[in-house]
Amino acid sequence: MKVTDEIISIVASLILMIFGTNEVEVKEKITINQEQEIMTIVIDKISLVNKIYDHGSKENDIDKNVLLLPESDYPDKKNGTVLIGGHSGTGRIAFFAKLNELELEDKIKLIYKGNEYVYIVNNISKDSKDGKLRIDYPSQYNRLVIYTCHPNDKNSYLVVNASF
Repeated sequence: MKVTDEIISIVASLILMIFGTNEVEVKEKITINQEQEIMTIVIDKISLVNKIYDHGSKENDIDKNVLLLPESDYPDKKNGTVLIGGHSGTGRIAFFAKLNELELEDKIKLIYKGNEYVYIVNNISKDSKDGKLRIDYPSQYNRLVIYTCHPNDKNSYLVVNASF
């Protein structure tokens, strides 16, 4: 949440109402929760609904949640590429444990700023687990790339590409 002039005006009005003056000594720093999700991923086929946090958030951590990679665009960028990763396997953070059940033409939704972006899976592949994802740039489509550990090959990533 960004502090806007409207919020500042509301806070100032409240201070004036409560204290009868706008001259109030502030003794504590006010902290606004910056850890709210920026978008939600929904994959009905595998019963996945999960929050995604913005870059810079301590919750944008692959060991806590689905990770929005620093190189990622947002869904509303024309011809942009959203890059997300997450754990598979077992456990409470294995958000993509069933990602290998997706097939071509399946739908993946991202809900961002009140809009629903529906991506259609158009490629599922393996990629070498060498710390690099191979993605062709630029694109003439809006794309979503999801990666996780491949369930049958510990040396590879499972990579799901989708677009709209």
